[in-house]
Amino acid sequence: MKNADSLWLSLIRFANRRVRNSQVLRRAGILAYRSFMQTIIFLPPPKVLLIGPPKSGTHLLSDCLSLMPRMMFSGRHFALTDFYDRSGESGNVSGSEASPALRETDLRNFLKRTPRGMFATAHARFHPSLVRFLEELGFKQVLLLRDPRDVVVSHVFYVKRERLHQHHSYFMEALKSNEECIMATIKGFESSAGYTSISIKERFDGYIAYFDHSSTLVVRFEDLVGPQGGGDAEKQLADIQRIGEFVNRPIDRDQARQIAEKIYGKSTLTFRKGQIGDWRNHFTDAHRRAFKEIAGETLIRLGYEKDTDW
Repeated sequence: MKNADSLWLSLIRFANRRVRNSQVLRRAGILAYRSFMQTIIFLPPPKVLLIGPPKSGTHLLSDCLSLMPRMMFSGRHFALTDFYDRSGESGNVSGSEASPALRETDLRNFLKRTPRGMFATAHARFHPSLVRFLEELGFKQVLLLRDPRDVVVSHVFYVKRERLHQHHSYFMEALKSNEECIMATIKGFESSAGYTSISIKERFDGYIAYFDHSSTLVVRFEDLVGPQGGGDAEKQLADIQRIGEFVNRPIDRDQARQIAEKIYGKSTLTFRKGQIGDWRNHFTDAHRRAFKEIAGETLIRLGYEKDTDW
């Protein structure tokens, strides 16, 4: 892999560190980056959308794609809720619940501006209109999943660290311990101060419908993270090559190994620990019982457990 790839990734990480606590700098930096990306027109297709629940390890897959030959980050990230039409009635179905209708023209135009040969990232529960737009615009989508129990723990520490997060003050002031924060993240909450959050079951159930679409490549954090995160080196290399093949950037074993050496980066914006099974160091018996009651079946459907005997 060329040294330029490593330098490019280092510059992105440096910029992330500089803007993490400034909304003004973030917005200005994102707009400038997007504008620059629009000038790059020589990359081959496809366009790629990286989809996954928050705190599933997006940085890991983003770094992997950034290091693929002739593949770059477009600077475009969104949550599907950004495009919900709040003025109307519920529209299409996402998972087992009715989702608000989308502002479809806005969403399509946003996706359309992703240059070919680049990827965007999204926290986007399944929605028929989104899948239709991706097909129309020549996207390939990669769904990144992670054990929801590890996502709970990662989310708690992220919110407590990030002062700009909407729930930071609630976690730091209203909740008295990490244990209370973990329980709130499992169950979801609605406080008298107006703070609300869905349960961990609701966070993940909306992504299960992607399993039925052959246009989606499912990647698991546990396979991609490699030995430094408690995973397996052979699975990591195989997954990197599988991703490269899917996005029309086939790479050999040596190239995959070079990418693997660079993607586990502790200097990324949201990185904390990145270890498989870290939930075992933080869940109490009460957390286990609550999780099994609320999201035990979801864990089985996602393939992380065979039953609730864990």
